[in-house]
Amino acid sequence: MRSIKFFCFAAVCAAFLMTACGPAPTADEWMRKSLASAKEAKWGRALDQAENAVAKAPGSTLANVLLAIALEHNNRPEESLNAAIRAGADTSSFIAQYTLGRLYCRQGKYDSSVKPLTRALELRPDDENTLILLARAKLRLNTEDALSLNLRLLTLPQFAQSPVIYNEIGVLMVLKGEPKKARSYFDHAQNLDADNPYLKLNNAILHDYQLGDLMKARQYYNNFLQLSSTHPELLDEYKKVQKRLDDIRL
Repeated sequence: MRSIKFFCFAAVCAAFLMTACGPAPTADEWMRKSLASAKEAKWGRALDQAENAVAKAPGSTLANVLLAIALEHNNRPEESLNAAIRAGADTSSFIAQYTLGRLYCRQGKYDSSVKPLTRALELRPDDENTLILLARAKLRLNTEDALSLNLRLLTLPQFAQSPVIYNEIGVLMVLKGEPKKARSYFDHAQNLDADNPYLKLNNAILHDYQLGDLMKARQYYNNFLQLSSTHPELLDEYKKVQKRLDDIRL
């Protein structure tokens, strides 16, 4: 997500420069200062300055976007979302729609993220970050166009060999009741990232519960156990897999 956050500020900077012609009013000065502080990762100061900008210009789209991002980096998610909602009232602003959609996604509110992300993609049809987030939201919601959006990602050079995208398409195929097609996507993802325990686990679950191939399932479960031993965040899954192996052991 680091590159996406950087993109946010790059877009804000570009939008600000396009609108800040002539003598800078006080609100614009506060926005400039907030941007400068954000670039230096001085988020407490950036927040104070963004709040001053909004106080001077409550209806400013960019001021509210800056405030939303500064609040996000100060671990105040609800206030951050509220500022983004205010900014998102401007449906002609790409950065406002993108920021609102991104924050909804970050908080797991995928249903709410679709409208602003769709609008952001309408404003910038070739924006890759928006497409990624919208495809992820549609995947979580299992919408009819989720598959086409994720397949569209594979047409982009930087994602053509992405194990994450192949895995997500595999998940979609499972949700659509097509496990054999899912297997080919999971296999491709695994070939691209052979040491990824998450991919091994997905393949194990697919063969266990969807394809009924317990021999293959045991193989993938054991692969998962080997790879996840160095991943403390997978301890719960590790224990569940051990129990499942005991249940299906010949």
